[in-house]
Amino acid sequence: MTNILTATSGNIVMTWDPEVRLAVIRFERETDATGDDAATLVNALTGWIGVDGKPFGLMGDGAGLRTVDAQYRSVWGNFLRKHREDSHTAFFNMGAIIRVAAEMFGIGTRLRLKTFSDEREARAWLRKMGIAA
Repeated sequence: MTNILTATSGNIVMTWDPEVRLAVIRFERETDATGDDAATLVNALTGWIGVDGKPFGLMGDGAGLRTVDAQYRSVWGNFLRKHREDSHTAFFNMGAIIRVAAEMFGIGTRLRLKTFSDEREARAWLRKMGIAA
């Protein structure tokens, strides 16, 4: 039986499945994500993934995400750059503006990050990358 862990910040819920090493972020309602939100989530994920460098996946469901501020992008950017070699990030269900921002973020940080139309495609890509999503 998997012990799913949860971290929340405002309208944002992130779950962690340690068995498959996958974090999933969802927005319960329309949300303008802030640096404080990112700090809460990154702190939780840092503890969950440990320090051994094992690969992990991060999947974000963008439904409900309206905006992200500069600090939100900075906090996540710093975290993901530190984990460039062991992380795979898939986003889906995003509005056009957020999707373009996510794609530019991935290019700018040279991360293993892709955007998808739906969760099925995102999970398929993560599985292809070795994450049992």
